[in-house]
Amino acid sequence: MDFGFTKEQEEFRREIRAFLDAELPADWVGYPAPTTGDHTGGSQDGEQVFKDIARKLGEKGWLSLFWPKEYGGQSRSYIDYLIFSEEIARRGSPGYNPVSVKMLAPTLIEYGTEEQKERHLEPIAKGQELWCEGFSEPEAGSDLASLQTRALRDGRSFIVNGQKTWSTFAEYSDWCCLLARSDPHSKGAKGLSFLLVDLSTPGISLSPIENMAGEVHFSQIFFEEVKVPEANLVGRENEGWEVAQALLGYERTSIEFVAMVQAMIEKMIEYIRATPERQTKANSDLLARLAVDAEIGRLLNYRVAWLHDKGINTAWHAAMTKLYSTDLFRRAAGIAMQLMGLYGQLDRREAVAPWQGWIAHSYLVSFGATIAAGTSEIQKNIIALKGLGLPRK
Repeated sequence: MDFGFTKEQEEFRREIRAFLDAELPADWVGYPAPTTGDHTGGSQDGEQVFKDIARKLGEKGWLSLFWPKEYGGQSRSYIDYLIFSEEIARRGSPGYNPVSVKMLAPTLIEYGTEEQKERHLEPIAKGQELWCEGFSEPEAGSDLASLQTRALRDGRSFIVNGQKTWSTFAEYSDWCCLLARSDPHSKGAKGLSFLLVDLSTPGISLSPIENMAGEVHFSQIFFEEVKVPEANLVGRENEGWEVAQALLGYERTSIEFVAMVQAMIEKMIEYIRATPERQTKANSDLLARLAVDAEIGRLLNYRVAWLHDKGINTAWHAAMTKLYSTDLFRRAAGIAMQLMGLYGQLDRREAVAPWQGWIAHSYLVSFGATIAAGTSEIQKNIIALKGLGLPRK
């Protein structure tokens, strides 16, 4: 692998930075989220800012960078896409809905009907249609195959009943990609179906979940006799596990967490330079080691993108980068709190809080990063089984 970037890629990075400088509100803080993307900034107009930026990103063609041209994309490399993701995360920019852009869209391209592609890909590419994921349940998280939400066939429709939880960005989303049990007699991964559900359908209700940082980033979704057309079935009936695994495989590139760490390091350097009593060799060494760790995480993520572009399966490599990157984010947030002392504990409500409480917010959401999109324990299992070839028992 060549660890350098082409001139075109470096120019693309500069173009993204110039766009964000011009389009983000002057007072945008860019608070990190426990999952990558879907930033609303915790402000009252955050949702509208998100939608405005999403449409502008769509106009640039950046939301569909790596999609095939025949489906409205640019057929750019996955490395180009990672450059875009890195710069968006480094600024905490809104407008990027990863469930739709990097997860559902390529899954629809692989498994969807032509009607589904025609209906959804264009509005996703234009930033006009936002999605959430309906997978986890109160009793089915890491053990996703034990889910109990039912989607039972009724003629040319499915009737959905059940509950989903930890659905990122659901309160702002238009649609939900749902995994539900369509064979009531099945167990485990068999008998599941993958459905596209319009969240405005009668019988659906949402209950927001407030995280430790005091913001609503997740929701519970309740389904009560919800009628979903047969045309919204992706893949074959009762074989949705294969589709769901394909979608999750696109989720686990994790350069966004590394980018947030790099932004954190920049803020720490700025703070220490302005605070003479913090200018010690111990603190300099701490930040230097953290910067090296961040660069390692960055290269690990770009290696996954390079492997993807070569057509090589990246399942365990992606698990390794997710494990490393989220642990790095958690460690970095703890180091930042340590370096700032009591000032690091001040949140956005305090007028003297540096960067409007950005550091405290980062620390609080960093723990969730090691759980969302597959816990660290699950990532270790993937590495052991698929990377090291170890026996399951």
